[in-house]
Amino acid sequence: MARGADRVTITNITENYVDMLLADGPNVARAGLRHHFDPKQRPPIAENGVALLVDVEWSRYRYRVLFDTGMTGPVLLHNADALSVNLHDVDHVVISHGHPDHYGGLVSFLEHRDAPVPISIHEEGFLPRYLRLASGEVAPYYNGDFTKGRLADLGGRLVLHRDALEIGPGIIATGEIPREVSFEVPPTDLSAPNALIQLRDQHVHPDIVPDDQALVINIGDDGIIVLVGCSHAGVINSIRHAQSITGRERIVGVFGGFHLGFPGVPEVKTQRTIEELRAIEIEVLCPMHCTGMEAMMEIRRALPDRFLLNCTGTRVFLDAHEATLDAPRSAPRRS
Repeated sequence: MARGADRVTITNITENYVDMLLADGPNVARAGLRHHFDPKQRPPIAENGVALLVDVEWSRYRYRVLFDTGMTGPVLLHNADALSVNLHDVDHVVISHGHPDHYGGLVSFLEHRDAPVPISIHEEGFLPRYLRLASGEVAPYYNGDFTKGRLADLGGRLVLHRDALEIGPGIIATGEIPREVSFEVPPTDLSAPNALIQLRDQHVHPDIVPDDQALVINIGDDGIIVLVGCSHAGVINSIRHAQSITGRERIVGVFGGFHLGFPGVPEVKTQRTIEELRAIEIEVLCPMHCTGMEAMMEIRRALPDRFLLNCTGTRVFLDAHEATLDAPRSAPRRS
């Protein structure tokens, strides 16, 4: 395993929320009022999705991973331009799972680039998916535009894997995540309201999102950063698996969707999740996207010293030896 990174910068290209009134802080730079009022700037746009750029630095070397691509290509490309992110510099793409709020910008990303790029994803991310809403409406085959052939034609070099795979120096796509935590068992009732459905082997199954994976970055001598898309496998399961495959216990940061805001998720799951997050002692905690605003505020109330509101246009700078939000650092660098 390669050494841990000296520095990691995480740029939130796409997220559900925009707040131009949030101030910068130690190790945190925001897209703010300057982007809103200065005609030379372009304010970022929010949408229901996730796209995070991970910029890993060690010694004089850099490696960049795009974790998910948001819901739509126009928003991904607009926000990358607004935040001075050069998508041509991306070395690897990781798609957390085959839902459109996580792969939706991928085709536009590939069309925008000049060179092929490897894409880590689980084989089952491409299987047909349906959603039956509580109203009785059905969203049929809603991932039908997500195909291997289309991505390959555009320069996507698919890296299909079930096991953990080191995709860059000390950067691991987890592959399948074991589901061991009792309160994170996925729903399996096909008749339930808002049922997710997947076709496998020509049979109808509850979509427990077997393709769900996280991204793990080694930082320093003992730390890891964990990125999750929607935590369909469970955010606590994801963190524990990250610890298991790296042999590292210290969690410098967790970023992404915790899937506590999905309709029908019981309040007790949020409380149990908070208890586990407190016990793990995460240094920087950034629930986003499908965590839901109510659950995010519950987490903030419970863990105010660890919580960071990570909306669209936020950059977080994590150093191997000063990876908390309280440690001051020099002015942010542009990607």
